[in-house]
Amino acid sequence: MADIATLAVGLLQAAKTVGGIGGVAPVLLPDVPLWTVAGFAALNPASIAVAFFLGKKLGQKQDQFGKILIAAFAGAIAGAALLWFGTLFRLSFLATAGRAAGGIFAAGCIASIGWAWLGYFFGTSKK
Repeated sequence: MADIATLAVGLLQAAKTVGGIGGVAPVLLPDVPLWTVAGFAALNPASIAVAFFLGKKLGQKQDQFGKILIAAFAGAIAGAALLWFGTLFRLSFLATAGRAAGGIFAAGCIASIGWAWLGYFFGTSKK
């Protein structure tokens, strides 16, 4: 136990003297607000479209309710892809959200369950 503590202290002292990894000081960015993560997860147009229409297609078959989670996962992947393309093309309003892509994907999985269920509901309704 003492060896691990000695190693940790040595690594911390080395990091302070060198100034980071390879002599480059780390750049600390501000945290991404939780409302930004929740907003991009719940209101991403790609997530909404994919989850809703896959849920609607499953609802038309009327025996595929268990596959709503798959539709939600596909919606979250589509939302993450749209976020990635937006940051690739350097859209300014996605600069902060792009740093929280993992959190937006995880929250998008949960939000897309609602969109897929809503699509399933509309798919099963009689016309």
